[in-house]
Amino acid sequence: MLTPPRVEFARHGESHLAYQVTGAGPPDLVFVGGSFSTTLAWDQDASARGFRRMSSFARLITYDQRGMGYSDPIDPAAAPSVNDLADDLEAIVAAAGVSNPVLFGLHNGVAVAAVYATRHPVRQLVLCNGWARLETADDYPIGFSREDLDHLGARYRDNWGQGRIWNYWAEARPEVEAMRSELTSTSRNQAVTLFQMNRDLDVRRLLPRITVPTLVIHLEDNRMIPPAFGRYIADSIPEARFALAPGSDQMFLRNHADEVIDVVEPFVTGTRRHFDDRMTTTMLFTDIVDSTPTAAALGDQRWSALIARHNETVRRQIKAFGGHEVKCTGDGFLVAFDDTAAAIRCARAAMESVAGLGLELRAGVHVGEVSRMGKNDLSGLAVHFAQRLCARAEGGQLLASDAVREACSGSEVRFEDRGTAQLKGIPGEWEVYEARL
Repeated sequence: MLTPPRVEFARHGESHLAYQVTGAGPPDLVFVGGSFSTTLAWDQDASARGFRRMSSFARLITYDQRGMGYSDPIDPAAAPSVNDLADDLEAIVAAAGVSNPVLFGLHNGVAVAAVYATRHPVRQLVLCNGWARLETADDYPIGFSREDLDHLGARYRDNWGQGRIWNYWAEARPEVEAMRSELTSTSRNQAVTLFQMNRDLDVRRLLPRITVPTLVIHLEDNRMIPPAFGRYIADSIPEARFALAPGSDQMFLRNHADEVIDVVEPFVTGTRRHFDDRMTTTMLFTDIVDSTPTAAALGDQRWSALIARHNETVRRQIKAFGGHEVKCTGDGFLVAFDDTAAAIRCARAAMESVAGLGLELRAGVHVGEVSRMGKNDLSGLAVHFAQRLCARAEGGQLLASDAVREACSGSEVRFEDRGTAQLKGIPGEWEVYEARL
């Protein structure tokens, strides 16, 4: 899947909770991400890859805790308790049609998952980078002092949205990126309320009541929550297994997803498979006909303005038809689609839209296997195939492969045979069709 899974909403009382489902079970794995927006994480390449890996061996359900991402905000005057958050989890499980799930708790989601596991049947429990209590006590020497927590709470109040809090919890990243992560995940007011809620958590007495198979995993160089917090949880749950994983980020998905999932997958499934982040998808390549002579005739300034309008126009169509922009080539686009017929409708709509600018497009489309190449880039034969078909097309033509024709069987798309062709760099002869609506 190239685009994030569809956002659904579960209702608990007057609160609406955003969740997403991807992959196929069994098992059903519910990721209880805590103070971390999973819906926004799907838009970040590294985090999304971690989710895709989990969905390769389970039906994965991710959701935004109250106060985060697309879920409803928290009322600061009535902040939820851990039991309220467990009630929210019950609503998610019911809405997703899950029974006997694997719960994967992260951050304060560890406490939420633990509470749920004492109420309902759970197949397995995975608890990562969590705490039973944050503040030190006479019978709990591993916690933070009250003064330290007061100081951190003040930083949330004074600095959230400036990029300074995010880098406490994760490996340092550019301030602008950290600032964007904070501002898009939740507001300053909500962040302060969530911090106080997390500070008040105390599930120590509940842990011995957990009877399901439990894996407690902690990053060995965790910057904020030291491994001693995880060891305490594992020692308090009967027969729980404790594992250290390399890494330092509290929210592990960005930098340490493989290190954590390498431990989680065999615990959940009994084996660990090689994860190949490849997929079969539809690639659309577009190009402006006669762009070079047009640019020469218009001059740099007018051509730049025209290209900007072209890009804006085509991007509107890409968004309207559910495409994923891989790259802009200067005078065209490479776009990926989960839906092949949508790629053809997008290409035709783009051709009609830019005609009003005095431009003519040609395009090629192919269905095949691609590999992810870092952030926002794809490679593979399907990419080259679509590009070669586009280069072969005339103005106003959308050329398609036989794989596209088969994928659109039963749709409104019509295909006209354009014979066979040799495509540069691709061995053999290939059937070529012109796709029309």
